[in-house]
Amino acid sequence: MKSKLRATLLCTLMIASSLAGCLGGDDDDGDDAVLGCTYMDATNYNADADEDDGTCTYAPGEEPVLGCTNAAATNYDSAATRDDGSCSYAETVMGCMDPAANNHNAAAEDDDGSCDYGMAQAAIMAAYSAGEMEFSAALYELEKSRKCREQGSNNPCEIVEMSIGDASTIDPHDAYDSASGDVIEQVYDTLYRYAGDGSGNAIIEPRLATGYTVSEDGLTYTFDLRDDVYFSNGDLMEASDVVYSWCRVLGYGSPDSHVGWILEQSFDCNDGDGNHDDNGGASFTVNSATSFSVTLFAQSSAFISTIAYTVGAVINAELCEANRVDAGGENDDYCHEWMDEAPFGAGTNAYLVQSWVREDRLVLVPNWMYWEAGDYNINRHTVSIVTEATTRLLAFSDGEVDFGSINIEDLVNFCSNLEDKPNVQSDPGYICSYRETFTTTLSAFNLHPKALDAGEDNTNTGANSSLILNHDCNGDGTNDCSVMEVGAVRAAISYAFDYETHRRDTYDNSLAPQYGPIPTGFLYADTQYETFTYDLVGAEQLLEDAGFIRQYDCTSLTRSEAPVIVAEADRDGTECRLPNVLGVMANEGNDYRIAMAGQLAEALGTIGVATAGDAKPWAEYLTMYYTRTWDIRFSGWAPDYLDPDNYWSPFSGGDSIGGDAYGTGYENADVNAALLIGRTSQDDDTRRQAYEDAFAAWILDPNMIIIGQYNGVGVKHDDICSPPYAAIGSAHWFDYDKLPMVNGALVGSC
Repeated sequence: MKSKLRATLLCTLMIASSLAGCLGGDDDDGDDAVLGCTYMDATNYNADADEDDGTCTYAPGEEPVLGCTNAAATNYDSAATRDDGSCSYAETVMGCMDPAANNHNAAAEDDDGSCDYGMAQAAIMAAYSAGEMEFSAALYELEKSRKCREQGSNNPCEIVEMSIGDASTIDPHDAYDSASGDVIEQVYDTLYRYAGDGSGNAIIEPRLATGYTVSEDGLTYTFDLRDDVYFSNGDLMEASDVVYSWCRVLGYGSPDSHVGWILEQSFDCNDGDGNHDDNGGASFTVNSATSFSVTLFAQSSAFISTIAYTVGAVINAELCEANRVDAGGENDDYCHEWMDEAPFGAGTNAYLVQSWVREDRLVLVPNWMYWEAGDYNINRHTVSIVTEATTRLLAFSDGEVDFGSINIEDLVNFCSNLEDKPNVQSDPGYICSYRETFTTTLSAFNLHPKALDAGEDNTNTGANSSLILNHDCNGDGTNDCSVMEVGAVRAAISYAFDYETHRRDTYDNSLAPQYGPIPTGFLYADTQYETFTYDLVGAEQLLEDAGFIRQYDCTSLTRSEAPVIVAEADRDGTECRLPNVLGVMANEGNDYRIAMAGQLAEALGTIGVATAGDAKPWAEYLTMYYTRTWDIRFSGWAPDYLDPDNYWSPFSGGDSIGGDAYGTGYENADVNAALLIGRTSQDDDTRRQAYEDAFAAWILDPNMIIIGQYNGVGVKHDDICSPPYAAIGSAHWFDYDKLPMVNGALVGSC
């Protein structure tokens, strides 16, 4: 520094003395730069120049295009041939890149370590249980912690379904149709539930219960319950809620569906005066908040299975009582009006009913208080009611829906090798699966049909309907019954059905033969054998032998009015045999039932039995079923619990023994006696003999047509991950997943 200062001073003195050329020793920068045109494509390019001076000239048409030539820049110019130094660049977007985090930033290019996962479910519930967190705060934190995070292009947090039938009610204690059960199993929970074991078999697993013990006499069951289950409004579930729920089934009596028989066969809730007022009566004991006991009428091989059905669902006792309308006697609704649409706080299962427009659409959303550990894969489940098969097919094909109730004949659009259903193949984008089920297709006979009174139309609820009395059953000359009470009439109808054609053609070989109530795969299915076949000659002879000759003017027949009898001399053999038209019923959207009803009606017509009826909307179909304004009804049956009695009693057991789920009015003393033995015996040989005896009595006096056992193919999109298959119960959406589609490819695997 000092030498540089001396040089500067010396230079100053020399300039003052008119001396020139002083540079200062330490400030020497070397040789001067050579200026000139440094671009080789210029006409005046100077190879010696080391610094461009802007003098370049170019031949006409060969001038460079100046601009930003870096493709990574925000102002990249693809037409530029020479970079002019103007490029600019965006800053890297920082943020949380984990889709599972509460603050996931889909636009983030680099993770900044800010991911927030909120409190864990267990910690939130522990704080809520200890009173350290308010319900609203717990709900907020649970949603943050458990919700599915949207990503991809296929709405992976939502499942959309099209169905052919709407729920009748979401009150689990008066619902007995599958459409209602499909919703109820998401909203309410039971002590035990069926699930798949991964090998195609169904197992029963604990839900609200942790276990049970049985007394030495086999009659008293003591259940232990979870202590961490809350209703969706934050109320703690206790043993008293279970007792209240089961006794509500018996007290209310399931007036529409008659589903109460499943519990009524096992216990009662009456105290000494039998008025149902005491919660549990002599049969129940609440031992603690997490334990209760129930004493059965008799030993039962199937009791634990029966309470796994939705009728055993646990509801919020306090809220039910608060919303109960009790006007005395039969005018006690046991809070049914409140329960009908599954209100907030009523259940403990994974979902809530957000909205329900009957016969149109139902939407489920999460119950964030749900007790089972884990995050939600599905935040929203939408069910639309669509009876038109073509509409469902197009929506499924276009990816608008995840499940679409695809008809058997439309499976060729998604599956191959369908001629060998057990070895079906999936087309790209779909998963086709063969399933052997315990679902029975049948047609029930109503022994005590009703007709709407004069002045009412077919859309009436049937509350004012009256019995059809068109036959003299006791021989006193006065009509005192319906022809449907005559066993020969019902047997003739059974022989008029074309079993093989419907199994083979209508259902495209998806119905296996089933000859009695018990399906293949159940205990004692081998106690049945083929009896009824398609035999119109035999059917007509049965009617003839029973005295039903051709004598009525067919054009005069109605459901309930007196027929016109054709004079014997004027009969030409085309007259009708029965004094009234039989009402044959199927439901809209189920093309297979409609086809079967049409065939049966046509066949009966050829032997002189007049019929009428058309496909009914599901709601009207159920109303006619409940009010018994039908004669022959095509339907199906999926098991409530895995025991032979779950078929025999509801199919053909009389109401007097807690059976007759189909409302046929059938009471056969021999069948009833055998079924009571089969239901209560613990001995294998005794049970087998009981079902042999029941079948032998039933084929002489049938009350329904057993058509077949469904074994078929289902299809779904390949982004849907399902839990292990179980041939009983509804889908449990909390156990489903939907893989996200990102940049045209699925992320993850099932």
